[in-house]
Amino acid sequence: HADDNETLVLELDDGQIKGRVLTTISKTTFYSFQGIPYAEPPVDELRFQELSSDTNPELAVLVFIYGGGFVEGSSESVNYGPDHFMDYGVVLVTFNYRVGPFGFFSTGDDAIPGNAGLKDQSLALQWVQDNIEAFGGDPKKVTIFGESAGAASVGYQILSPLSAGLFRGAIAESGSPLSAWAYQRDQVNITYRTAAYINPDIVNATSTELLEYLQGLPAKDIDDASHTLASTENADYQQLQQGFFYAPVIEHKHEGAFITEKQLELIRKGDFNKVPLLIGFNSEESYFYMSNKEGLDWLAQSFDEIGTRLIPLDMHVTDESTKNYVVRNIQDFYVPDSNFTEDPLSLVKYFSDQSFIRSIIKHAGLQSQYTDVYFYQFSYSGVIAGTVNESVEGFSDMVRHGEELNYIFRRNYVGLNNTDLSKFPEQDQTVFKRFITFFTNFAKFLNPTPEPVDLLENIVWPKVNISDFAYLDIGSSSEVKLHPREPNYHEWEAIYYRFGVPPYDTY
Repeated sequence: HADDNETLVLELDDGQIKGRVLTTISKTTFYSFQGIPYAEPPVDELRFQELSSDTNPELAVLVFIYGGGFVEGSSESVNYGPDHFMDYGVVLVTFNYRVGPFGFFSTGDDAIPGNAGLKDQSLALQWVQDNIEAFGGDPKKVTIFGESAGAASVGYQILSPLSAGLFRGAIAESGSPLSAWAYQRDQVNITYRTAAYINPDIVNATSTELLEYLQGLPAKDIDDASHTLASTENADYQQLQQGFFYAPVIEHKHEGAFITEKQLELIRKGDFNKVPLLIGFNSEESYFYMSNKEGLDWLAQSFDEIGTRLIPLDMHVTDESTKNYVVRNIQDFYVPDSNFTEDPLSLVKYFSDQSFIRSIIKHAGLQSQYTDVYFYQFSYSGVIAGTVNESVEGFSDMVRHGEELNYIFRRNYVGLNNTDLSKFPEQDQTVFKRFITFFTNFAKFLNPTPEPVDLLENIVWPKVNISDFAYLDIGSSSEVKLHPREPNYHEWEAIYYRFGVPPYDTY
């Protein structure tokens, strides 16, 4: 038996690392190693550049990629504590990757190719392959999982040849590389515009000159400039529709490129790392962004005044008369007898579909033609969620973006501490145990319900197929249903079919 905070040292090929022995609230002892470097630090001449990485395996390994819109976030344990996973016999790995301009600047050429943050993730996965045996993990049983931008990252890792063979399964919570916000079409312009907030004359520089200039600046200057650009030139809702300013790009073809073809076409033709996928969404994702009634009312009025804002950019609609038809179709579906000002909740549903759900369903359907895919909707609104959905009447039982994370990780911050699950209602505890069991089962068996058990209500979770698209609705109880988010998804499919101009990149 080991005491809490007892230290231990592991010998790796790259040197020694020190860890601690910890114990969960349910008395499961585990070993915690934090702050392990997996590459040279990306400073000075390595800024914006690709990096290099200078016992008996038994346990399945889960590697988590955090979200944050590709502009913020970290793997710190206050948000993503491992404790609850330790009760389920797996190894959990979390890591940091570059975000914002440092992770996603691009000049569209060899100077700053782009996607440095995604390449960091791939390098971390290679480190896991090389070292996880020393921590009791099996390198042949690695599953990557992530939420929001982390889920989109999971999808990009599936698409990238750089990550081939580094994992055998993937879990994507509330995001996809097909999500409109997860792709930036104009990154070269954004990179120069960001730098111009520091030095207006830099817009005339070559890409190589720009790189050298940026590498010589204090990191804070670049970070401040990126926040200035994001806050003054585009609202959050516009970035949700058009792509976050600092997001993945399609690179030019060169050695070490992460992705060089449009993501939807790669999935459609089966040109990706074919691993089983568990993917899903929360019942009303966009309530996360619109739970303030005053802000929602303002947004509803603006969308009534400028209806063309409803048209997804990735539909490639340019003809004015066609735009009018698309706007009318969208309005007739969401607000057939009124408008968004009178019915702002319909705008929340529009944004949930537009920003998250449509792309997630599309991704699952396309990938299911090549690999096993399990799909879910998380519908349980409980105390552990740490939010009270009462700001906008009618949404008290809706589950917004990110809430499901509180049902797998130990979290301890202002307003929530779920370290001791026994302090929460019994139903919350049960849903927590079910949800984390689905994830850990998938990591162990590539199947969230390998056999019927009482905890999981003896459910056999069916795989997705195009004909009936079965999914698991995870609420107070779990229920297998068909065709998620109908009739909304069917309506959007019809709109894209009638008015969209393929090929598409996002959806």
